[in-house]
Amino acid sequence: MQELKNRIPDFQTIMLPMLQLLSDGKSKTLNEVMQALAQHFKLTSEDLKIKVPSGQMGLFRNRVGWTRSYLKKAGLIKYPERGVYQITEEGKKFLATNPSKLRMKQLEQFPKYKEWRTTFNGTNTKQKEITNTQEQTPEEVLAATVTELKNELATELLDKLKENSFQYFENFVIQLLQKMGYGEFREEASQHTGKTGDDGIDGIISQDRLGLENVYIQAKRFTNNSVGSPEIRNFIGSLALQGVNKGVFLTTSRFSSSAIQTAQDSKQQKIVLIDGKELTDLAIEYNLGVQVADTIQIKKIDLDYFEE
Repeated sequence: MQELKNRIPDFQTIMLPMLQLLSDGKSKTLNEVMQALAQHFKLTSEDLKIKVPSGQMGLFRNRVGWTRSYLKKAGLIKYPERGVYQITEEGKKFLATNPSKLRMKQLEQFPKYKEWRTTFNGTNTKQKEITNTQEQTPEEVLAATVTELKNELATELLDKLKENSFQYFENFVIQLLQKMGYGEFREEASQHTGKTGDDGIDGIISQDRLGLENVYIQAKRFTNNSVGSPEIRNFIGSLALQGVNKGVFLTTSRFSSSAIQTAQDSKQQKIVLIDGKELTDLAIEYNLGVQVADTIQIKKIDLDYFEE
């Protein structure tokens, strides 16, 4: 998928071809522009199916939209009517210079663009540098930033779990599974058994109201070492002694390839492995040990409101 995504030109690369496409002065719809640009960049039907990170819009369509927006801000194109685009006299003058490229840096020469920048970005030089060099649309940058923030949060959460006692970690995984919907039927449905002589079982989750179907839990708070095959074999043996066939093994660390293979080879017991990364992803998803720091609403113009 990443290879296909790399075939989609960034919105700055689309600028000059789009302006040249409109050079005949005729008005063109978004679909006409999209089709012509797709042919220009030799994009396939599979390329055009690629979505932005939110999944709500095609990546190429999104980038064309931002190209269109910046060209209009610079006064190079105009919207004679909704969903229709046309080159301006300023745009024709620019093409008459036979430019080899058109990117954000070149837009600074146009008065309308400089006016827009001054109005919305002031004289922030750092912001100008970021805008001039970025090759992603704001939606892509936002999604990448959210991912980076989430990864940082996951790292901090994992560090906190490693800093606390193993009893704390065992209670944490019980609470996480409860938030995920396991053992939520009654208070005693979740039991913490972690203690000396617990036969390798740290907790028990009941999947039904009567407790007829139980899932046994093993939690390992490792700081550096990975969980190996011996730990998985011991857990499988503990499940067999208890006469149960379902178990979840969670760790703050990672599982070795042999440990993963041992779990996969288990025929009588179904073993689910959750490593540190998946553990923190689940904790963030189910809001355990984390809280919302900020909420951002992204708004857009309501075009229907302005219809006469």
